[in-house]
This record gives sequence, structure tokens and C-alpha cells, in this order.
Amino acid sequence: LDAEPRPEPRAGFFFVSLLSTAMFFQNHYRAMLFDMDGTLVDSAGGLADAVNDLRRERGLPALPVERFRKAASAGSPALLKAGLGITPDAPEYLAVREEFFRAYDRRCGLAPALFPGVAEVIGRIRELGLPWGIVTNKPQAFADKIVDASPVLGSCRAVVGARLELLPKPEPDGILVALEALGVPPEHSAYCGDDARDILAGKRAGADTIFAAWGYSEPYAPEVLALCPKRILERPEELLEILPRD
Repeated sequence: LDAEPRPEPRAGFFFVSLLSTAMFFQNHYRAMLFDMDGTLVDSAGGLADAVNDLRRERGLPALPVERFRKAASAGSPALLKAGLGITPDAPEYLAVREEFFRAYDRRCGLAPALFPGVAEVIGRIRELGLPWGIVTNKPQAFADKIVDASPVLGSCRAVVGARLELLPKPEPDGILVALEALGVPPEHSAYCGDDARDILAGKRAGADTIFAAWGYSEPYAPEVLALCPKRILERPEELLEILPRD
């Protein structure tokens, strides 16, 4: 889904991946947590549509969804910069952000598009009886609306979005809240996301970390590799290989 081809993994990294796979099987996870945008949900289209609503209201032409794909995991500051050239230090930023939130609220609950393979993975997690949840920096109201609109996502037992009382990722607060709700300690869990801050948040929480290379960020970027996620997966279906056995 990335606009540019990804480099092939290095031989040394391949060896680490094989070792990590063996470690995964030994861990027998008792809970799985996921980021939302760029990991479970291919939300770039809906986010692009909301920003383009603002552009049309200003007499500007709509931009292609590819313009917003890399910004989709980085939240409203990145999206508004990509679509309108507005940054958080602009005097009008807060007003424009609220306008964007209203536009997105009209769209986010309309049949969320899941990445291919996600439904199969969640189905397997349910078959195993593993509790699972979602931890996202998306505002809680939007996260709840998307989960409610998807029968697949609706099977999760914890949805933690942006809240006033929680620090956003890369801080571990949301992950720890979700694990408390699931009744599982961090060392028996894994967190999967498509951004470097997801990996950092997972590590700070004490969970194993999985980088979702099918998402919106470059998986072999230095800031990702420097964090040493336990596994980098190219497709959601690869998660089936690291789930506990029956």
C-alpha cells in the first residue's frame, strides 16, 4: 500500500526474525493489542475525504488519497498540513481542526475498510479465546464509532482512544489501560502498530512489539529499526504464524 517500493530485509535481520518467531511461540500470548489506523483499518480514504471537504468549502480542488496516506497514522496535525498547509502554530489551527473533526465525524462510521487479512486474523484470535483490544491516538468518540460500525472490530474487549486523562502514544498509558481492562499483564501481551511511536509505546508498557509493514509508515526506516521491534510483518496474515497454538 505504500507509494514507494520497500527495500528487501537484510540477511542479518532475517536471522533475527527467525529467532523472534521461535520466541513468539514460547511466549503463548494471553492478549493481543492493535493500533487502529494503518494497522487494522485502512482509514486513509475517509480521512482524505474529510480534509477534502474542507478544501472544497474553501474553493480548492480535492487531493488524491495518496497525498494523505503517510499522514493517516500521524493524526490531525499531519493531515491538515498535508491537505491545507496548516500547522499547529497557526492562529486558525484549532478552529480548522474542529472543522475537520466535524467533517470526519460524518464519515468515520461508514463501513470501515479493513486491510486484507485482518478479518481472518481476528477470527482466529476469537477461535483461540484470546482477549484483544485496540489502542489508538484517534479521539475516543471516533474510535468507538468505527468499532461499532464493524462486526469484526466489534468483537474486541477494550477500545482505548485519545482521552484527556491519558498521555498519547508513544507514552504507554493507553496500552496499560487496555491491558488492565483485559486482565492481562504486559509481559504476556503483544502490541501491533504501523508507526515508530507504536513500537516505543509497546516497549515502554513492557509488551512485545510487532511492526505492521502493510500500514502507512516505512518499515525499514532508521527510526523503526532503531527501536528493534520483535517482529516486522509484511501482511496481516503473518500474525497467524505467531498466535498461540491450540
